[in-house]
Amino acid sequence: MCISKSLSLLMLVIVAVTSSCEDSMLQKNQGPIRGKTTEGGRNHPDDKAIPDGGYPYPEIIEKEYIPSYDDFADTKCYAWRITWPEYDDDVDPNMIPTVFSTSTGELNSFNFLNSTSSSNTYNGHFSLYYGNKIEAANVMWDELDYSFSGFSQMKPVCFGESTFTLAHIIDWTTERPSLFESNWPGTCDVELEYAKGDIFHFMITDGDVDRFGGIRVVSVTPRIIEVYLAVPNF
Repeated sequence: MCISKSLSLLMLVIVAVTSSCEDSMLQKNQGPIRGKTTEGGRNHPDDKAIPDGGYPYPEIIEKEYIPSYDDFADTKCYAWRITWPEYDDDVDPNMIPTVFSTSTGELNSFNFLNSTSSSNTYNGHFSLYYGNKIEAANVMWDELDYSFSGFSQMKPVCFGESTFTLAHIIDWTTERPSLFESNWPGTCDVELEYAKGDIFHFMITDGDVDRFGGIRVVSVTPRIIEVYLAVPNF
């Protein structure tokens, strides 16, 4: 009986430690595996540049993961952890950066995209913050001025709810990015509401090429969302 209780206690400790490690995968102080870390993302010419009342820009941590086992290293994974400031209740939602591009690592607001070149809108893939849901940018005709006229120039995005655990997602991101494609649920939702802890799959179609990845809602208040994208490792 004592041995059984000791083993049960040990298992609880292991689970607790594992859960803690899982949640810290993209934390600021966690180094990437054979990869890089970029604070602030690549390029964010957004509303943070507006003086006198411009909204604080979210913090973006970008990492690149290359599998340690060479047989799986033909595919790598980009990962972004986005943390939004806690905005006041009366903020203008059009000013909050929400549309994300997996091609550039940029996160832009409706206000910025509607007041600049249409090419910025065409680069967007999905909205992450607005309306507490994920939504394909190419169908946001009410919010994005160029999305309807440029529908054929924007990359279609499909979403699916995940049945996999966080441990699976971490393993795919760090060691087996190709499994995002292998485990695609086969659905094609263009928008899905979310809550804390939700994990989604996404597929971006670029001509004859499909790119697969995942989205994890770490927290709603404050808003923290992680995005994972599997790409060829040339």
